[in-house]
Amino acid sequence: MNWLNILWAEFLYRPVFNLLIIFLAIFWGNLWIAIVLLTVWVRLLLLRNTLAWAKMSKGMSNIQPKMQEIQDKYKDNPQKLSEETMKLLKKEGSAPLKGCLSMLIQLPVFIGLYFVVRKFAIWEVPNEWLYSFFFNFGNKYLDAQNVNSMFLGIDLFEKNSLVLTIVVACLNFIQFWLTSLTQKAPKPAAMPGGVAMPDMSKMMWGMNIMMTIMMASVVWSIQSWVGLYLATTSLFSVIQYLIQYRVLLKAKWNLLFNKNKPVVVESK
Repeated sequence: MNWLNILWAEFLYRPVFNLLIIFLAIFWGNLWIAIVLLTVWVRLLLLRNTLAWAKMSKGMSNIQPKMQEIQDKYKDNPQKLSEETMKLLKKEGSAPLKGCLSMLIQLPVFIGLYFVVRKFAIWEVPNEWLYSFFFNFGNKYLDAQNVNSMFLGIDLFEKNSLVLTIVVACLNFIQFWLTSLTQKAPKPAAMPGGVAMPDMSKMMWGMNIMMTIMMASVVWSIQSWVGLYLATTSLFSVIQYLIQYRVLLKAKWNLLFNKNKPVVVESK
């Protein structure tokens, strides 16, 4: 084992493994509860960075007119264009890498969780990964036979779960739609020669459909616990956006369903 594998094991796989063991021990070996709680714990831990990403995304949408002005003004001076663009981003508090941290952290955590649960699935749980101070209550779950992998009649170690595939697809579609509410798609402009630019709002809907199909295919083709993980993290995002954008959603609702509602004028 080289030093890179040792680092991955000690700083990623082993902490995730022990946290999973704790949840298994508390909830009688139920793997689905352990995965859900671990996913929620990670999302809560990264909530601040996720909110920063949402704020940055909204800020980037709001400064699009200013960005367009800069591009028009300095279109013949690339260096000045780059300088003025960075100044605008700093002034508006929308540093490009500010909100990406949560996504970058979630990826290795998911990799660690995938590796750990895969070990349970093939009954090759590494005993040496368990911290010594967890051994008294956690050693029981080093034997994968003591882990309950069933969730609503679905074996989380098996593939091709239609229920989880549909749930993840629906949640992913809703999540993308809620995210797109804060994105102001630029109006189609004309390209040189009078050729019309494509409508970005339609492209965003097309991207949403493609992402939904891709997520559904992933969940269908891989072990069901991955679908449970993705469903949990997507549901967390949907609830977060419903709370975060509640004012905007209420305005959208009124625009769609109450636009022809008569106004009642009270007589004095």
